[in-house]
Amino acid sequence: MLSLQSMRQPATSKALLRSMQVSCRLQSTQRASTAGPASDGATAMLDELVRHQKARAELAVPWFVENMPDSYFRLVRPATRAQHLRAITAFGEENLSVPEVKMTDGSNFTFLSPGGAVGGSTSAVARQLASLPADAGLRRVLLFSSTDGRLSLNMFETSQRGAAGEVLYGHDASAAPAEIEMRSQLEAYAKQLANGSFIGMPNHPPPSSRLSTRELERFLSNCASRFVVDHVPRLLYKQLLLYLQVAHSERTAVELEHNYEGSESRTLITAAMTGIEPRQALKRTLTLLSMSGLELERAQLDKVGVTPRTDATTTATPTATPTATAAATAAATAPTHPGVTLLRAVVHPSKARAPLSDAEWRALSDDMHRIKWVDESVLALAASNPKFGLLRAEVCTALAELSLSLLDHPLLGYEHLHQKLLQPHVQTHALALSELFLRRHDPHTPLADAQFGEACMAWEAKIEAAFGNEETRALMRTMGSALKHTLRTNVHVPERFALSLRLQPQFFEPVLPPSADLNNMPFGVFFSAGRHFCAYHVRFRDISRGGLRVVLPSSLETHAAESRRQFAECFNLAWAQQLKNKDIPEGGSKAVCLVRPQPDERRDVLLHDCVKKFTDSLLDLLTPDETTRSHVAHASAGQELLYLGPDENITPTDIDWVVARAKARGYPMAAAFMSSKPREGINHKEFGVTSEGVAIFLDSGLRAIGISPRNQPWSLKLTGGPDGDVAGNMIKIMHREYGDNVRVVGISDGSATVEDPLGISMPELLRLVEQSAPLSALSPAVLSPHGVLTLADTPEGFARRNTMHSRVVADAFVPAGGRPATINSSNWREMLLPDGSPNTKLIVEGANLFLTAEARQALFDATKLPVVKDSSANKCGVCCSSLEIVASMVLSADEFVKIKPRYVEEVLEKLRSLARLEAELLFSEARKQPDESLPELSVRISKAILRVRDALGVLMDTFDETQKQRLWPLTRELLPPVLFENYAQRLPERLPWNYTKSMIAAGLASRMVYREGLSYTEGLAEGRLAEFALTYLKQEQHVRALAAQVVASGVPHARDVEALLLRGGIRAAAEHPHGVDHAQ
Repeated sequence: MLSLQSMRQPATSKALLRSMQVSCRLQSTQRASTAGPASDGATAMLDELVRHQKARAELAVPWFVENMPDSYFRLVRPATRAQHLRAITAFGEENLSVPEVKMTDGSNFTFLSPGGAVGGSTSAVARQLASLPADAGLRRVLLFSSTDGRLSLNMFETSQRGAAGEVLYGHDASAAPAEIEMRSQLEAYAKQLANGSFIGMPNHPPPSSRLSTRELERFLSNCASRFVVDHVPRLLYKQLLLYLQVAHSERTAVELEHNYEGSESRTLITAAMTGIEPRQALKRTLTLLSMSGLELERAQLDKVGVTPRTDATTTATPTATPTATAAATAAATAPTHPGVTLLRAVVHPSKARAPLSDAEWRALSDDMHRIKWVDESVLALAASNPKFGLLRAEVCTALAELSLSLLDHPLLGYEHLHQKLLQPHVQTHALALSELFLRRHDPHTPLADAQFGEACMAWEAKIEAAFGNEETRALMRTMGSALKHTLRTNVHVPERFALSLRLQPQFFEPVLPPSADLNNMPFGVFFSAGRHFCAYHVRFRDISRGGLRVVLPSSLETHAAESRRQFAECFNLAWAQQLKNKDIPEGGSKAVCLVRPQPDERRDVLLHDCVKKFTDSLLDLLTPDETTRSHVAHASAGQELLYLGPDENITPTDIDWVVARAKARGYPMAAAFMSSKPREGINHKEFGVTSEGVAIFLDSGLRAIGISPRNQPWSLKLTGGPDGDVAGNMIKIMHREYGDNVRVVGISDGSATVEDPLGISMPELLRLVEQSAPLSALSPAVLSPHGVLTLADTPEGFARRNTMHSRVVADAFVPAGGRPATINSSNWREMLLPDGSPNTKLIVEGANLFLTAEARQALFDATKLPVVKDSSANKCGVCCSSLEIVASMVLSADEFVKIKPRYVEEVLEKLRSLARLEAELLFSEARKQPDESLPELSVRISKAILRVRDALGVLMDTFDETQKQRLWPLTRELLPPVLFENYAQRLPERLPWNYTKSMIAAGLASRMVYREGLSYTEGLAEGRLAEFALTYLKQEQHVRALAAQVVASGVPHARDVEALLLRGGIRAAAEHPHGVDHAQ
């Protein structure tokens, strides 16, 4: 409660009262001559009220002038100050308890609070911030406290998404005189700086070329006019320097000015932050201040735009960290720059704590640099226990979320887990584990193996004794196991975007599915955790390739369920990729980034930010940059290379950013880090590379079930929209190859489902493909009387969309989009008609894992339904990425663009050939073995090729240089011919031997299996497999030479003889090598 009677009254009070026109006189209406006693009483009450209000105003005004800080009168307009004074006189009545007054004026909110522990505390500001409309952003914040501590006056100016911005400097005619005056002051101060007038004086920036007229103009042009004219030149230049450090980057810059305004207890914190909205910046800063025991005296928050740059000024300053340099280089490919949030806060220690030490101030500054990157769960844990701090809370949270991959307990879901970490008895041991993690991975003095082992044993003994309930003990055990299996981490890398761990794959052994004939232990696993996301990257060979998939569930409940199965999904996708990658040098890998829904954030911005944070945290552990590696313990363990590709929710903007970032971070062959680049790559959607292979398997499958797709009508249903990669291109290919013979009778995407038994208009579908529009944009007028378009924006529409594939009857079904396990062991019967037959005669999986293995087998057992498994059907996408990356290794971007049209055509031809070879073998084996399902045969084909490839690779590792050189010509038939026309000499120099070896081995293994079939290659004894494969390779070269001589001779039926030689001659020659003269 604010008492006004004790306020002092300076001589200027009456003058100020007149100038502010604070008047409490009330206009009374003219009383009639017949007024009675009641009217006289009302008049007396009004007169008394007027006198009372005037007396309070005469007390309040002089106190207000003397106790409000100068910055208040500089930053707040007179009319607004008058409103504040009127409110103060209203709620400041002695004995009137009003804990807080909230004034609302459109989008502006002002809170007047009594000073002290409640109204003026950091927590009070946080509470006020939280009370603002949930969907409102912050445009400006001004926080003030009276010098006597009796009043807090906090002003929040909000804005709605899409609302017009503030009037910028130089665009407000009414502000021109004030702008000119401020510009004059700035120039005068700049001149003093340049002359060295403030050298050696604290809190003034040193002379710098960065404080040029050009930079000042650029800065001011992005500032709101009032931000400039209300400022103090010294503080404006301080913010300019911080702004220049972070603009066009992902950085945060922080400066602490102690003894501010001559007070030993007062510190000015100035921060410039990119990539975070003002509301979040303030909320997170308040949490840090509260954790540090600091109270706000006053604060100011503004947002300043960033001018796009295309010149050399986009590079970071020489003093920037490698992380900052990379961010500056890569930022040009990001979406529209969100601007820089500028925060100024004057703080002092709370009464309950001692002044902060130098180490504590440094820790606060470090945390200020980190706050925009950490998740809300990390902040909540850090705020719950001051012993954690931000770093330990981040480690603890990451280990707990990683543990979800192994835990299968109803009381250990995502939300349960985070709630458990807030329990004091759990925090004691979680804190000790986090500290042990930091000591183990200290880049300067890491904990030695022996000491680490002893410390882990001691910690484990304590948790076994401390916890009686099984779920808590299981969580602690798993978190401890995660620590012991962490090989490297970026936890100590400055300004990292997220926390990343390189894990020994044995950590996941308890949840790996059994595999009898092939080792399915991953080669390596990465785990990353950051703001709004967790991600895994799983790979099965040192050199591996696979897509990056970003998953954004529709609700928090769905996210919690997805978080339990995230690793399993990533593992299964990577294993499917391993089987799929049989034809290329790389093993299989996959990355799955699970994003936590954020209703207040734009979907595209949220997804792009999570891609950036995940991939950059990977680069922390991959880059050879010595500065970064110096912050990573055990970094000398070896260099690892990852190769990513686009998958669900990855855009061209993401691809460009990732490649630019990898280049800036010094990643070797950065262009190879992500495939499907829009310019110097082969964009999968643009060229339909995946769909070309799916279409060939579909064509072969239709012929196998007795449908001649080019000669008779047939029907098709698809999941995935016309704006998607696989579905959109399938529509184009179907029209190109089959014309009016094909009828699309059902199709669904995220927006709608369309069903028409007479066929959906192909021109209309092609229009949507061309415009990259979803199904919701389809014109209902093109449908037949039996057709229907159902939007998925209602529960009924949502249900129809999700069941289209199980309701619509069609000759063939191509899942070309949708979530994994859509058809599973619990719902596969929904694919059956009342008579027990399937509602489709053929399924070709264009989308990964649309059917589970159990569902595929159940459908085959019940109906003999042929299902072409994803690892066969959609393999051409990754094959294309592999060939794109070869070009990235050999050619510059401009060189590739020059040959791109021809290169793409040659790649497409190779892709169609690879798909055709496998499709022919698959359906040939199915005819021979009718009791074995297509998915089982598909897996056998992959395993047979991988078995031969791996054996041959081991043998080739023993080759000397002469033997390696003899093998090099074999690459000519594996790569697009255009590469050899102008760059043949460069190829062996730029393609590493390990890559070349794997390419030759994969090429030979796939040719051998496709040509000779499963029973032959599976029957080869393990002990002689490698030697036989090498003999087969040599005889293949010899037989090809003979076949070429036969064709050149011109003898009758030369082509027939050539075909017979190639089909059976190689095997015969390999089995009897001594009976064949192949001296060359």
